[in-house]
Amino acid sequence: MKITRVDTTISTDKLTESKDFYMRHFKFELVYESDWYIELIAPELSVGVSFTKPQRDAGEFFHGSGIIISFEVEDVDAEYRRLKEAEVEFCEELVNKPWGERSFVINDPSGVHIYIYKSIPPTDEYQVLYDSFKK
Repeated sequence: MKITRVDTTISTDKLTESKDFYMRHFKFELVYESDWYIELIAPELSVGVSFTKPQRDAGEFFHGSGIIISFEVEDVDAEYRRLKEAEVEFCEELVNKPWGERSFVINDPSGVHIYIYKSIPPTDEYQVLYDSFKK
């Protein structure tokens, strides 16, 4: 199998708010919009994010929870400052993680966590663990 695009679909009653949030803060572009489904894409990456109402006329109902979307960026400090200035809701401030990421967490309008990070060198303890998986 050759994967050519990856999409995440978020079940929410906040379709318009979610669309505006991802387009404004992350430059996603609108691909499709109806009264129960919106599809966006990050064109440079061929990665999509979609939003669907939990209950649709066809009788489908989504019961899941616990979604985290991760975005690796070139300059996590600049993104942190940009989103702070935009007064986005933060769940975790900017911090260096021992496993080798400098990151922070924000929420989208539906409460989905967005983990924004840049890879950094891990601590010695984690490096030993990572090295144990190398062949």
